[in-house]
Amino acid sequence: MTAKNIKDYLNKGVRRLRHRKGFGVHSPFAFSIITDVIEERSAYYAYSEMYRIYGAKTPISFKVACLLLRLANRFRARQILEVSCDGGYSVLPILLTDSRNAMVTVADQQQQTDTLNILSNHKQLIGQLSFCESLSSVSDDYKADMIIVSSLPSGFTQQELAQWVFSHTHETSLIFVKGIQPKRPLVDFWDSFCDNESVEITMDLYDYGLAIRSPRFYKQHYVVSF
Repeated sequence: MTAKNIKDYLNKGVRRLRHRKGFGVHSPFAFSIITDVIEERSAYYAYSEMYRIYGAKTPISFKVACLLLRLANRFRARQILEVSCDGGYSVLPILLTDSRNAMVTVADQQQQTDTLNILSNHKQLIGQLSFCESLSSVSDDYKADMIIVSSLPSGFTQQELAQWVFSHTHETSLIFVKGIQPKRPLVDFWDSFCDNESVEITMDLYDYGLAIRSPRFYKQHYVVSF
């Protein structure tokens, strides 16, 4: 194990002590998100359909896919936008959540093909999915209940992407971000959401970030074990 790996391991161990099982969280809403969604251990109906698809070489793990399903379910997200397509691995849990969910994913031709392959055993879900080949193809008026961001699209700085994503949210939108730690691809993007006063709740899950807009609450930030 390298010195960097040891440092990362120790840092993650210390971070697990922060707000584990909702400890020290006084907001009932935030406490519920942590204990009933992020740390939820009960099996959901769709887990058995998802389990065989995810592994060590997939863009997201089975654990993260299950979290996406729980988030979409908890926030009743009906309009979902995926900014950087991961080949269908984030699409599947979102669409399995509810037949009313409609998802737009920004994907090139290869990513579209990969996504349709992932959905090949769930053809009933394909009608819930739309593809755009670039961010510019997404209507300026489109507002998403949930936005998933896993990489920086070409031609955008992190700050420009943050402004674009925020423009496609409404006052109760949820943003899920992959790669928020120092030296990771979206750390500055994530920091801009943490600093944005119109994003009331942010949760640092180590590799992933969760930003929640909700005008009912004051600005809050949590480091959560995941």
